Amino acid sequence: MDEETVSAEGAGQRRNSAATRAALLRAAHGRFIRLGYERTTLRDVAGDAGVNIALVKRYFGSKEGLFKAALAANPRFLDPDGHVPSGVAGLADALASQFSADAWPEFGEHPVLMLLRTPDEGDLGDLRRAALQDFARHVLASVDPLPDVGTTERELRSQLVVALGVGMAVLRSTVAVQPLGDAGPRELAPLLRLALRALLEEPRIDADP
Repeated sequence: MDEETVSAEGAGQRRNSAATRAALLRAAHGRFIRLGYERTTLRDVAGDAGVNIALVKRYFGSKEGLFKAALAANPRFLDPDGHVPSGVAGLADALASQFSADAWPEFGEHPVLMLLRTPDEGDLGDLRRAALQDFARHVLASVDPLPDVGTTERELRSQLVVALGVGMAVLRSTVAVQPLGDAGPRELAPLLRLALRALLEEPRIDADP
């Protein structure tokens, strides 16, 4: 066998390996998002991807390893294309798009639910908190500087924006309350701009003594 043949075979194996790994991650996303960590099994993920369960263990080692890899490959909630939205209007448009009905057909539900359906313990709990904090940091990056408030309040305001987005995803997936359940970017964006202006642009309003 000549060098070119060996090289071609090696390249083919790498492509097949990459394709298998990608298929497993897609299957894992779907399972973790819809069913949560506890109800997802490696056998089901392997079956969804059409491969032997041994390959899941070969690439990821364990269910926790698979979850970590799936979370690392999760699209960012505000900038799946690598672009942080600019200003309150841009942030509202991004949230309206990301959390609108049918925004994630490849997963069936919003990928943030993968975090909510994960046990809050050990490394998994730490990963969940880190991912949601990353979401909040992107909120701050899109509208910085905020009004003249302290660091703690800045973080609190950004986390309230995260809670708004997460709440939209939860209501859609668990209750399907209408009209939110079917609302798209056109309906959501103007209302989100109102909410985000109050959270991210208004100075602090202290309660009356």
